[in-house]
Amino acid sequence: MINPKIILIALGIFLITGFSSEKNSQAPADTPILQVKKIIKDVTFKENREQSDWGKAKVGITLSDGGQVKTGSSSLALVHFIDGSGLLRVRENSILNIYGSSKNKKMSKETFINKGIVGFEVNKQAEDEEFKFTTPTVVASIRGTDGFIEHNDNDTTSTIFLNTGSATFRTLSGEEGLLGSGNTLKVSKDGTFSLSNSTAEDTTRYKSSKVTTTKQVIIRTRNGDIKIEYLQDK
Repeated sequence: MINPKIILIALGIFLITGFSSEKNSQAPADTPILQVKKIIKDVTFKENREQSDWGKAKVGITLSDGGQVKTGSSSLALVHFIDGSGLLRVRENSILNIYGSSKNKKMSKETFINKGIVGFEVNKQAEDEEFKFTTPTVVASIRGTDGFIEHNDNDTTSTIFLNTGSATFRTLSGEEGLLGSGNTLKVSKDGTFSLSNSTAEDTTRYKSSKVTTTKQVIIRTRNGDIKIEYLQDK
C-alpha cells in the first residue's frame, strides 16, 4: 500500500512546479519591450507603470509594460522592439503607450496612441503572436506590414494607412473589417468608419512619417553659438 504522505508530497511538488511554470511563462512587469534608438529635440518617457513623473529620454533607455513616450513640437522618437519584431517612429506632439505580455516564449504587444501620429514597420508575426495598435476609437491587429496610424484628439478621429501587408480592425461600435495594402481607414468618434483606396495625400503623409534625418542651423551671437536641429523634409 502506498504511503499517503508520499502521495501528498508528490502532489505538492506537482502543484508548485506547475504554478511556477505558468508564472514563468508570463513576462515580469519590468521586462524590457522597447528601446529608444534615436531622439530629436523634446522627448520624455515613463519606463513602466510604476514611474509617475515624466523623465528626459535618452538614447538606449528601455520601456517595459505600461511604458510611455511623449514627443514635443518638431520632435521625434525612434524606438524598436527588443525581440526584433519591428520599429516605431513617434512623430511630434504624440503620446505612445506600450503594453506587452509573454507566454511560452512568445510575446504579444499592444500600443495605445493617445494622440499624434506613429509610423510603423512590423515584421511578420508568428501565428500565436499578436501585435495590436489601439486608439480611443479602433483596434488593429497586424502580422507584418508598414504604414502609419494617427489619432486626432481634437475631433477624436483615427486614421490607419497601410503601405504593405494587411490588418484586421474592430471599431468602437463593434464593426469589424480587413484593411489591405494601399488602403486607408478612417474611424470617427462614434465608431463609424470609411475604408477607401489611399490618396496621394495619404502616401505623402506616410513618406513624411518615415523621415528621421535632421538638419542643423547654427546662429552665431555675441554670447556664443546657438544650434537648432529640425527634421528634414523629403
